[in-house]
Amino acid sequence: MFSGALNNGCLFIWPDIYQKLWLGMYMMKVSRFVLSAAVFSVMMGASGVSVAGVSVNLGVASQYYFRGVQQTTGAAAQGGVDYTHDSGLHAGVWGSNVGGHEVADPASADDDPLGIEVDYYFGYRGKLKDFSYDAGYTLYTYTGDFDTQYSEINLGAGYGMFGFEFSAGTHDVPNGVDEDYTFTALSFEYEGIAATYGVWGNDFDGAYFELGYVHEMNEIEFGISLINGDAENNIKNVATDGTALVITIGKEFDL
Repeated sequence: MFSGALNNGCLFIWPDIYQKLWLGMYMMKVSRFVLSAAVFSVMMGASGVSVAGVSVNLGVASQYYFRGVQQTTGAAAQGGVDYTHDSGLHAGVWGSNVGGHEVADPASADDDPLGIEVDYYFGYRGKLKDFSYDAGYTLYTYTGDFDTQYSEINLGAGYGMFGFEFSAGTHDVPNGVDEDYTFTALSFEYEGIAATYGVWGNDFDGAYFELGYVHEMNEIEFGISLINGDAENNIKNVATDGTALVITIGKEFDL
């Protein structure tokens, strides 16, 4: 989710609006990669409970952002496998390449460590008329020296076009004190247009706003997202400052 430079406050960094309802929570990365996790989550939440079975998702993104934090400076190849039961229980695994030139420190001329992010998640989701809800757990892991693992409890809710997510997690800091953080997001989706505002809390700081659009053509999803980070001037900041335009292409297969 973040780069090792996170501890220095010069961040770099997140599907599944609830990518990646995951209303911006783990579903955002989990369910898909199109747009950022937050944007897709809202769309998932608005659609209700997923059909039972196993599905595979594959895609590419011009850049990988998660919850307003930049994960790559170049293209990212992403994909995952999800299982959903009729009861509402669901689980899956999702992965993406991470790192690249100047992701953690724009002032540096050195490349950041390259690696693979692999996320594991499970939870339960349901729907009562126009109200949808989701509760689950997500573990973010990384290969190489890009970052260390994060573990989260995720809660999400949606009503009509609106979504809400709250996640509380811990960042494993080797030979140091682990960092506890929260992430809260409000989302809105209408006719493929989605907007998300997310805020970090506790040991992390920073916020971002994302506006995106997803269009499906020939069973392939095309997405475009504008992400604006509001970085705080302190060592707790994780949000990537500035504005980024992200383009995504993805497809999901039912097995």
